[in-house]
Amino acid sequence: MIADLIRIVLPALAAELDLDAIEPLPTEFIGLDRSKRIGDAAYRIPFLENADRSAITAAEFQGGPDAGMLGRTRGYTEAMLADFLRRGVLREGEHPLVLPFVIHTGAARWSADDGTERVAGLSAEAVREVALWQPQAYIAMDLGGGAALPPGAPDNRFLAAARLVVSRTMPALVDQLKRERRRFAGPAELAFRQGMHAWVEEAVLGTPDSGVALPSFEELEGAKEAEMTYLFKDKVDRFKAEIREEGHEEGHAEGVREGRGEGIVTGQRDLLVSMAERRFGAAASRQVAAALDGRPSARQLAETSDLILACETLEEFVSRLSR
Repeated sequence: MIADLIRIVLPALAAELDLDAIEPLPTEFIGLDRSKRIGDAAYRIPFLENADRSAITAAEFQGGPDAGMLGRTRGYTEAMLADFLRRGVLREGEHPLVLPFVIHTGAARWSADDGTERVAGLSAEAVREVALWQPQAYIAMDLGGGAALPPGAPDNRFLAAARLVVSRTMPALVDQLKRERRRFAGPAELAFRQGMHAWVEEAVLGTPDSGVALPSFEELEGAKEAEMTYLFKDKVDRFKAEIREEGHEEGHAEGVREGRGEGIVTGQRDLLVSMAERRFGAAASRQVAAALDGRPSARQLAETSDLILACETLEEFVSRLSR
């Protein structure tokens, strides 16, 4: 996905990079002040004509504007390169091209400085003269509310993820997932389809009253294209039917309400258990199942979801879950 982002934003540079050889780098490093930093994503990309030369790209995902992003990006870049040099990821004397990306997915538009303001208004020749002596800036990709998606090929992975991000409603999000699955079919795209499905699962989980339920990834993988619409619709219909049946067994309107709530809570709880296992392993899933035993509140479900997404290690997750 990051390789496809470079193809969109920096097409001339992309033609000089071996984007098929992109490799992930550590995102947990120790800064010069001994502070620990955990980034979102970092990669090394060799050049086509000189494999000894490389570019390093670091991506930060932002859910809202951050006026201090420029200073943070500079600090992250310096700390990351120094740490890579200490641990041998970079060779002494190696000076990679650094490409910091900030990818904004919040509701508003991105408005923070990106480091290019100081050369705004200069002629193209003047910009070229001073460019080498300017402090590190970052490349902003704004997917915030109302932002137009950049042009690119339909099978560009970054644009596929962006189309999911900008979906305004749950039904629109589910419909878009179906379209992206068809666009990225085949064994070579399996990991990408898994990633898209996991992201949509988390988005649906974060909106517990959406009334939308997803088939499992395994169900969709085994389905023919003509069956996909049925699977999505059938999952929702069966979900609603189960709720209605529980309500009828109670015999009155309150029973209907309780049945609906129980069905939603059970689905959310099961999905959280599954997410915890996928992120941290079986031990974490057992911890979540125990913590959400009975009928947890909406607040408990939301807080548990936040922990699964925010924690970096099993130890941190278990510690914060037990508080």
